[in-house]
Amino acid sequence: MLATLGAAIVESKPNAFWLCIAALAALAVGSFVFGFRRLQRARLLEDTPPSRIRSAAQGYVELRGFARLLPGPPIVSPLTGTRCVWWKFRVEQRRDYHDGSRQRREWQLLRAGCSEELFTLADDSGECIVDPYGAEVLPSQSRAWSGHTPFPGPAPRRRSWFSVGGGQYRYRELLVCVGDPLYAHGRFQSQSAVTDTNVARDVRELLADWKRDHRELLRRFDTDGDGQISLVEWEAARAAALAEVRNAQLERSLQPDLHVLRRPGDGRRFLISTLSQEQLARRLRRSAALLVSASLPIAIATAWLLIRRFGSS
Repeated sequence: MLATLGAAIVESKPNAFWLCIAALAALAVGSFVFGFRRLQRARLLEDTPPSRIRSAAQGYVELRGFARLLPGPPIVSPLTGTRCVWWKFRVEQRRDYHDGSRQRREWQLLRAGCSEELFTLADDSGECIVDPYGAEVLPSQSRAWSGHTPFPGPAPRRRSWFSVGGGQYRYRELLVCVGDPLYAHGRFQSQSAVTDTNVARDVRELLADWKRDHRELLRRFDTDGDGQISLVEWEAARAAALAEVRNAQLERSLQPDLHVLRRPGDGRRFLISTLSQEQLARRLRRSAALLVSASLPIAIATAWLLIRRFGSS
């Protein structure tokens, strides 16, 4: 069959022949280039140790830890009600129809969704809030099954990439569960609990707030009861404001810094993976080997077609 196809290409018209040669050459070059790029990404992953949250630099970083929920209501997947930190699902319906004399089947998307709720990535040095919007997520669980209603029954217990059983509807659910190991890289930003220590300005602003409520100011600092704030009483008010500002700054200094990981604004990859750094690197190396290996026979076939067409002339 391949020999017949090759002979047909060799004997085709010039325009068709050169179009086929150009497509094969582009496929060979593309396979080699994409394979080489994946190999570079694998090496970069292997050579870049993940940062610890407490000491991570601001900007594009790689983090490793475990998935945790933020305080508040739990995150549950809408398809099966499974408790998790991230979910994605789709529901499709089978449509059977006749195309002339042939029976055809297609799957129509009914509904789909993807979680954008915040969760945390925790390591031994601290926690980082993860905003999953726009992330490429490699989940820990992928379940697919079939049924007879738009709203599914229980998902299969075993993990599967394929629909099991029969039914007019099929369902797909991806999950990142609480406690899953996470490897992520994206834009890391920290906001310190103490961002400004301008004591004099804070005292002025606090005194200005107190002066707006003149009755309360008199109640607190008009010690002689004459309905006026004297110079001595005003100094007492300033001392009280200074003490309050310093106490507030001390309380803020004892609070942990807030760290957030989100999608980079420069187009770089935002990845949240339950696979480890080593597993991702091995996957990239395998795909790189396949792509580079595929480019060689394509290049040989292109050269063979050129030789067959022009070798005898």
